[in-house]
Amino acid sequence: MIHLHPPFTVTLSLAAHQQAERLRQQHNDPRRAKQVYLNALAVYAVGFYLECLGIQTLSSLTPDHLLMDSASLTVPACGILECRPVLPNETELSVPAEVWSDRIGYVAVQLSESLREAAILGFVPTVAAERIPLTELRSLDELPRYLHDRQTPASAPINLGEWLQGVADAAWRTVDEFLDPLLNPPQPAFGFRGDRLPSAEADEPTEPLIRRGKNVALRTESDTLPLVLLMGLLPRSTQDVDIWVQLEATEQRQLPPTLQLRVLDDTGTEVMYAQARSTEAMQLQFTAAAGEQFGVQIRLEDQTITETFIVGLGTRS
Repeated sequence: MIHLHPPFTVTLSLAAHQQAERLRQQHNDPRRAKQVYLNALAVYAVGFYLECLGIQTLSSLTPDHLLMDSASLTVPACGILECRPVLPNETELSVPAEVWSDRIGYVAVQLSESLREAAILGFVPTVAAERIPLTELRSLDELPRYLHDRQTPASAPINLGEWLQGVADAAWRTVDEFLDPLLNPPQPAFGFRGDRLPSAEADEPTEPLIRRGKNVALRTESDTLPLVLLMGLLPRSTQDVDIWVQLEATEQRQLPPTLQLRVLDDTGTEVMYAQARSTEAMQLQFTAAAGEQFGVQIRLEDQTITETFIVGLGTRS
């Protein structure tokens, strides 16, 4: 294995190989299946490394990993890293043109011949060729500072008025982008469940007009729990919008019984609450007024993830 700088070596666990195998089985083409398997191992290694540094990452079985030669790993508030596998005797980093955009960096992960270990060699911020010599990698020691410098302010609320105009951050994908018939077992249905909001007229729509979702993850005692946070919007007037909030697991049928979903007001006070109790999904529904700010909080034991939103209906054209 090439060692340009002291690498960070990750033991590739049975869980890493099981996830890679689930992805590999979605392909009949042996060449593509092998690449998907190696990509999944590279993503696991980089995710493990960053979490050791206290940097949260989000990774799940997404259509991108199946339909493209993609090995993407999201770093919240920073962007998407591409984690490219390097085989033992290779001296170049291979980066297909289809992943040259929407990435904040490309990390080289050299896999051992037995696929039991992965050495994270370094990274490059951008690419303009499909083959990058490993000698051109920046030191892995620079990666944490590089990511820190690219963080966006966490306090900036997400403007839901922009969603109504078709504008959203890349992390918030449309529900259709999550769905993929090739996935087995299937991903969540992303149908907003539970009682619908009451409407004044029988023929008024009671389903969300806008539906977007975001991958999030919480650390359990033994593993990482990947989830999808779903938001649905249905404007009722120029001043009010009905809002659906739903939380689903992506790799198991039931949520942990202690998982909590909360809606907070602009002071951080809880105004709505749901607990999983071994259900498949949690959902909260409410109406918010133009200019109103609120938070959606996911809590599991001592861990929390909070997303802040503002109802910017005044931005609609």
